[in-house]
Amino acid sequence: MGYYYEREPQREDRPPGCLEALLIIRVTLGIIAIPVAAMLLLLVGIMVTLALFVIHPALALVPLAVSIGGIWLFARWERRRMLPPE
Repeated sequence: MGYYYEREPQREDRPPGCLEALLIIRVTLGIIAIPVAAMLLLLVGIMVTLALFVIHPALALVPLAVSIGGIWLFARWERRRMLPPE
């Protein structure tokens, strides 16, 4: 039955170019950039802690105190930001 109908002309689709590929790469890296940066920061923090522990065990408490302080400041900021509605 298909031969009774005239076929529509083929559209001239452009092949995907470099800009589309770069856009896909940019979106993908934008999604995974923050988790990867957090993991790298954690690894650097662990390496610094171990290096300071090798120098003197008490120095290993410095990165630990900085981490605890950062978590405390983040929690305080988050509590202020998420105040319950009145």
